[in-house]
Amino acid sequence: MAAGTENDAVEQFFQKHCDVMFVRLQWIDYSGVLRARVITKSRCVSMASEASMDRCSLAQNCMVIPVSTAPRCWPDGIEEWHLVPDWESLTVCGSFAPTHAAVMCYTAHTGLADRFGRCPRSALRKALSAFDELCPGSELLMGFEIELVLLDSQTLCPIRSLDQTVGYSMMAGMRCQNLDIMEEIVTSLSKSGIGVYHFHVELIDQYEIALSALPPMQAVDSLVMAMETIRTVCFRHGLRASMAPKAVLRGPRNGCHVHFSISQTTDAAASSFLAGVLAKLKTLCALGLPNYDSYCRVAGDCTGEWIGWGTGNKDLPVRGVSSSRWEFRFLDATANTYLFITALLSAGMAGIRTRQMLDITDCQIVPSALSPDEAARQLQPFGITERMPTSLEATVRLARSDEELKRWIGYELHTQYFNVKQKEVEYFAKMTDEERRQKFLDYF
Repeated sequence: MAAGTENDAVEQFFQKHCDVMFVRLQWIDYSGVLRARVITKSRCVSMASEASMDRCSLAQNCMVIPVSTAPRCWPDGIEEWHLVPDWESLTVCGSFAPTHAAVMCYTAHTGLADRFGRCPRSALRKALSAFDELCPGSELLMGFEIELVLLDSQTLCPIRSLDQTVGYSMMAGMRCQNLDIMEEIVTSLSKSGIGVYHFHVELIDQYEIALSALPPMQAVDSLVMAMETIRTVCFRHGLRASMAPKAVLRGPRNGCHVHFSISQTTDAAASSFLAGVLAKLKTLCALGLPNYDSYCRVAGDCTGEWIGWGTGNKDLPVRGVSSSRWEFRFLDATANTYLFITALLSAGMAGIRTRQMLDITDCQIVPSALSPDEAARQLQPFGITERMPTSLEATVRLARSDEELKRWIGYELHTQYFNVKQKEVEYFAKMTDEERRQKFLDYF
């Protein structure tokens, strides 16, 4: 959007939303944590003007704080970063903060030849441009499923009520205050322009909110807003909503699966896209399952234990929906989702460019229902022979040496991201399960 057009769009936004007095300049760091600067309406209008030299400057720790050591971090030295708002993403914060709007920002490092070389959101923008060139006329859509657990704010244990959650898609757990909370979340999201496909009880103590499909950048932006809406609404009801993979030590495991579709493409191209993703799935786990406790979900009916796919099969990391639509299940709320989608899309495009054959066929076996040896025997005819990684350490080691991943996301971003992840490996390994849980609850 050109500068003059930006200014007009921002002015029109405030004319339409007269109650908005503050704007959150938001970004997601390498740890998947939402961060923000709040500015006034008048400064926002000034920043969007064509002649403006107004910049929001950030310190060197703005992207590199590991969850495990926060607030301690290891930046390269004295650095200066700027936030560059994407005014097309400007939206109201809904009913949870009616005087606030939010805009997602690119992060610019002033000391680099490519000042956006360490910015995950910019990496996704470049990947989307590359896809448009590779597959002209094709359209990408994606929607996220957010799993969450409601915790008592004092005990940090799952809430207890007369109407307790019991099981999948039951109304038990939706006849009390919890239903009011879910309705308030959905209403607030609607005011932010975010559609909700459905919400329901997922498991004992666990809920799911599925967002409607959007183009990739808007879909990830909407995911960020949705998660913040969920947290804030629940806080105001005296509850803690956690989307951390292991919000409780014994209980449901939270994921954040993404439904991904390509329209106006051939079956051969879609097949090669999926082949490219499966070939890089272990590496992609370093971005989609990016934390120590993420690997508690490498199990049946969660992420799955074997690298493969199957139509309707939720026991594998990729569930097929149609020939060009899939549910990618190796993602959780601790990810920088801009970065994950960048790598996922890049892997798929690599498959299309090389016309990669899909050697793994549609699997209708449920591996977790079998013994390990029997699962291995029955899966082999489908070309499923590799197990999913089971630790952050293993995936980080693999991804740090992956030359294709370095090219896809850029050397600077690759180096900085995995420096942070290496710290997570080192420091989370020294903690007890409960110490890690407490850390994750503070952030996710």
